[in-house]
Amino acid sequence: MENIWLEGIRRKLKKVRDARVIQEVIPFSGEETDFMKGYIKKLEEETKSTFKSPVSTHKDYFYFSCERSTKASGKSKGEPTKTRANSCKAYVSFKIIKDGSFTGAVVNKMLQHNGHDVCMKEEGIKNLIDPELLTFIEMWLGQGLSISETLLKSVDWAERHGHMDKYNRRYYVTPEDIRLIKKTNNALSFPDAKDCISVDKLITSELQEHICYYQPLSENQPLIIVVQTPWQKDILREHPHTMVFMDATYKAMTSYGYAFYALLLTNSIGRAVPFAYFIISEESADILALCLEKLANHNPGFLPRSIMIDRDLKELNAIRRVFPTAKVLLCWFHVLQAVHRWMVKRDGGNLPVNQRNLVIQAMVGMKSCLTEEEFNSMSSRKCEELDTCLGSSHVSTYLKNQWICFGDLWSNFGRSFYHHNSETNNKAERFFLTMKYQFLKGRMNSRIDQLLRLLCGDVQKYYR
Repeated sequence: MENIWLEGIRRKLKKVRDARVIQEVIPFSGEETDFMKGYIKKLEEETKSTFKSPVSTHKDYFYFSCERSTKASGKSKGEPTKTRANSCKAYVSFKIIKDGSFTGAVVNKMLQHNGHDVCMKEEGIKNLIDPELLTFIEMWLGQGLSISETLLKSVDWAERHGHMDKYNRRYYVTPEDIRLIKKTNNALSFPDAKDCISVDKLITSELQEHICYYQPLSENQPLIIVVQTPWQKDILREHPHTMVFMDATYKAMTSYGYAFYALLLTNSIGRAVPFAYFIISEESADILALCLEKLANHNPGFLPRSIMIDRDLKELNAIRRVFPTAKVLLCWFHVLQAVHRWMVKRDGGNLPVNQRNLVIQAMVGMKSCLTEEEFNSMSSRKCEELDTCLGSSHVSTYLKNQWICFGDLWSNFGRSFYHHNSETNNKAERFFLTMKYQFLKGRMNSRIDQLLRLLCGDVQKYYR
């Protein structure tokens, strides 16, 4: 019965005028897309041809043109080693016929390529990337692999599949190909190719509930973004009078060098978790105070017991303005680091190791004081000893002007309350390391919209 049906179909077909066109009627079962995909794949393997995705001009008709069918134009003039626009006329078409219990397809194929030669290896440099390889490249990039790592994986893929012609761009991509794929995927993932427009659209739509305050960048005002997700708001509600760890980083987070602030607290199981972020294009006490005010307004009842910072006067002044009752603590590690860096520079006299050790020991002695009276006595005595040992008051003058006057911020007498036994800001430092090397894989994040999606997405999942 099937043969009779096929013969009837053949008799009804119009005679093909082009002698180069081969016409056949093929019965099949199953999905028509699976049939066409299998037919095209087999044909491509046999003829070394590659066809574009089908175009359907009317119902049940599908037209597959050669990938080099685009009309030649421009400076390349259709040269196959310079462009894929070679005006090739080769094609395969399918007309699906359904009649009762029978299904088949009228296949017309013209396989004489013109404008290029499928057998010339030199033309392979302009081939399209294999769809399967393209899928893997997009997956690898999505996993956070770098362009060089993705390139090596694509070479391994090509060799495993038996493709040895390294000039064939279909299987051996270039770093520029991968870079273009990454750029295209990013453009599809975000509302706009321009970062500033994309950020504006994200903040006013998709991420609206995650933003406490947003001031777009313009000639007259800096960029300010205060980020706090609903989950972070809940965490802060559970610990309204907590100790806060506040720090900033300027590298890897954005390609613009903007300041990225993270504020963390210690939860009920002792784990440091971020509860807010600031992204600002300019730093000043006024801008930081505005960020803290917006955060406080967004979280009624939030009144931190203490805040650990590095020795940054902008942060110190902003905190004292917004949270006057909060005790500010300086990270002890950064205190010693700052003193050491000063001593090895010309301003500090470029002191030798033994003299630097004396200064550090003096700082450690002052750190151990449990009362303000003891601290004042200890600091006076240590400064006199340093003047005697070093033969100059240069170092003691520096310590008095830069550190001793802020003794309550770093000495033990200013920490006579529960502060989680934290002497350093390492919880914030550890968070930045996690961001840079776990989430960003050691690479710079170029866009703010990417950073916002990361903070409100994977980073939140990690800390929940």
